[in-house]
Amino acid sequence: DRVLDGRQVACALVRQACERHRRDLETGHERGLWFDEQAGRQVIAFFSLLKHSKGEWAGQPVHLEPWEQFILWSIFGWKREDGTRRFRTAYVEVARKNGKTTLAAGVGLYLLLADNEPGAEIYSAATKRDQARLSHAEATRMAKSSPTIRRMVRLYKDNIHIPDTASKFEPLGADSDTMDGLNVHAALVDEVHAHKTRDTWDVLETGTGARRQPLMFAITTSGYDRESLCFQQHEYTAKVLSGVVEDDSWFGVIYTLDEGDDWQDESVWVKANPNLGVSKKWDDMRRKAARAAEMPSALNAFQRLELDIWTQSETKWVNLEHWQACGASVDAVGLRGRTCYGGLDLS
Repeated sequence: DRVLDGRQVACALVRQACERHRRDLETGHERGLWFDEQAGRQVIAFFSLLKHSKGEWAGQPVHLEPWEQFILWSIFGWKREDGTRRFRTAYVEVARKNGKTTLAAGVGLYLLLADNEPGAEIYSAATKRDQARLSHAEATRMAKSSPTIRRMVRLYKDNIHIPDTASKFEPLGADSDTMDGLNVHAALVDEVHAHKTRDTWDVLETGTGARRQPLMFAITTSGYDRESLCFQQHEYTAKVLSGVVEDDSWFGVIYTLDEGDDWQDESVWVKANPNLGVSKKWDDMRRKAARAAEMPSALNAFQRLELDIWTQSETKWVNLEHWQACGASVDAVGLRGRTCYGGLDLS
């Protein structure tokens, strides 16, 4: 409500995600969709069992911010006529340090413990198994710190499982020895922008075919490769949110700046950083912005990682504003008698 009535600063893509939710509440029944408020409340309540394991909130219960509640409320609340989940793919794109790892870890535990799926196989996946271990390790620490969850699971290195239901939660990397034979109930794919090919995604997605209500959960920052799997999913999400494509099985939300926003304007930073002032610190953002303004090589990284803006390359050699300032006509008279050099870029 705060996004749609303007009280909460948000980008156009976030507004479209909110508009889609509200519109479907009114017309979704025409397509066999309905919203299960109890299911939405349940997943949010589940997170109250979890505790942070690092930083200033270590040992404290996880408190979901409104934007996080909206994501969980939507993914787990929307149902099909047969009572299974509506969304089979969820794409969440947001700048760094907004709590992605904690959110993914909690979702993995919920799918393992509370989704009523016998023999559930949950995987945290990334290009490298060490990267996949980050969210899985957070889930392990959460499980250890919650007496309720600790009684329900068995914990081993890289494995959380429930003997009674033969369910497990493990990290999985594209560099693993094999990814064949997976029977995937859910895959939490971290930092999708780092995936050079779609091989890992395709193997995981094809492994969901025998499940009643599988979930592919992609959570990432933006990238720079416009041919990548991540950009394909970014563009597809934008089309779904704008109504160009109708896909009732695809949930998406993208936190970024709007076209025309000044990246140095602090008032728009919250569009890409919904946790700004919570897990994301103002002084850190300001320090990095000041450096990016003076160091061209740092600018693309700041825009991509801190503001979730898709850039054309990983680094920038020269500040574009400085380059454009050199565009004045040449003073031929002033150059007379001096040694001059000319350069021509033939690439």
